[in-house]
Amino acid sequence: MELWSNGIMGKKVFILFCAVMPLCFSAFFFLSCSSLKTPQELTESTASWQMFGKNCEHSSMSDIASTELKEIWEYDIGAGFGGFSPTVIEGIVFVATLKGEIYSLNLQNGDNDGSESFGGAIFSGPIIYDSLMIVVSSQSKNNSFAYQLITGKMIWMKNIGDVEAAPTLDRNALYVASVNGDLYKIDPVTGKEIFRKRFPAPIRVSPIVDDTMVVFGCDDGNIYAIGSNNGNEIWKYDAGTPVWCTASVSDLLPGGLRIFVGTNGGKLLALTEGGTLKFDFATGEKILSMPISDDKQIYLGCNDGNFYAINADNGALIWKIQTDAPIIASAAQTKNQIILGSFDGNLYVIDKSDGKVAQKIKLSGRVRTQPAIWKNYLVVGAEDSEIFGFEIK
Repeated sequence: MELWSNGIMGKKVFILFCAVMPLCFSAFFFLSCSSLKTPQELTESTASWQMFGKNCEHSSMSDIASTELKEIWEYDIGAGFGGFSPTVIEGIVFVATLKGEIYSLNLQNGDNDGSESFGGAIFSGPIIYDSLMIVVSSQSKNNSFAYQLITGKMIWMKNIGDVEAAPTLDRNALYVASVNGDLYKIDPVTGKEIFRKRFPAPIRVSPIVDDTMVVFGCDDGNIYAIGSNNGNEIWKYDAGTPVWCTASVSDLLPGGLRIFVGTNGGKLLALTEGGTLKFDFATGEKILSMPISDDKQIYLGCNDGNFYAINADNGALIWKIQTDAPIIASAAQTKNQIILGSFDGNLYVIDKSDGKVAQKIKLSGRVRTQPAIWKNYLVVGAEDSEIFGFEIK
């Protein structure tokens, strides 16, 4: 105590702090003091919810047959999150926040197993690729990262402009859209840019990838299809209004591949693989929730508070249900049911065949994220900062 009060020890500590701190700050300015690691390599499987929409086609389909949900935990993550989905692999939930943090939660009990801070706002859950965690963000100097989950070390980082939409992984390539109007194809292991294509307005949606084609909407009112190999334009469709709705694609329908996308003008568009309009369906207000489909129907939430089931072949309305607030978050599906959240604070389980509400579960706030399903578990986020875990009976 005497040494400290005389300033001798204090000076030594201060000198050491000044010598070490710049090194730590320059190397780890984007990381918090907490740790995010996994004890072993994570292996993707058909059950994994590896990215927004589950896969690069955004099918949002789990292979379980039915869902009766029982809440088993709730966790306050301490910050808000974007409207995409958590990521779930091998029973681990990865949740991103608008404060720039990634949390790892145990899907069975909601325990916090670690977190890291990456700086800017993160609007979507990360992509997990061979134990690399791929993160994209906004409002930071570097806004795309690859973080090794076993070692807890950064592998690469890049500045590609602000990103407010979920990235998409297809085989060995990462596709990222920015509000600068750039669409990037990146090697997820090295961070090397394979190509970059510039568009005339911001892109606020997650791209879909189907074999040789990448499809996405843009603020300039067009829906674009570009080649996945070289980024060259294949076709574009004039939607007549900005597109803030992520598209999905289905190859389960008679007559070939369909692309489904909603517009700010309140229309669901069904496009062929060649970019021609098969049909459209008018709703009451803009569509921000990604449409999903099976081999018969398209399922769509809307800002008018309705959730629609539409014939995937001709666009005829099959059924609809009304919630008490806009539906912003995208739905998920099982073989027999749809799971969706509304800004009315409820999570709905709906039978696909007739639109009957099998369950209606009140949460603590407006549902912000798409539900993610892993085996017999489901996780979803609601305002302001709550993550909910459910067991599927």
